[in-house]
Amino acid sequence: MTKVQLALTDQETTILNNYGSQFGYNLSKTIRFLISKAAESFLMQKTLPIFKMSPQTEAIGLKALKDHRAGKTTEIKDIDSFFDKL
Repeated sequence: MTKVQLALTDQETTILNNYGSQFGYNLSKTIRFLISKAAESFLMQKTLPIFKMSPQTEAIGLKALKDHRAGKTTEIKDIDSFFDKL
């Protein structure tokens, strides 16, 4: 998680507080809401960044895919129960 500290003018604070109040949001929640909407808009444009895997991670992923295709994997139907048994 990344934390961000902002300096807002009194006018910006008032505008954001008034906007958020219609949803029952405080200032922090209003800013998070606006950021999430901007991120959603970005995702809808289908312009996702592509991050290259390390060779080690790629090898692990390819092995897992090969194992799955070979029928060496099992479906977990109850995830909570599965983790409780670990």
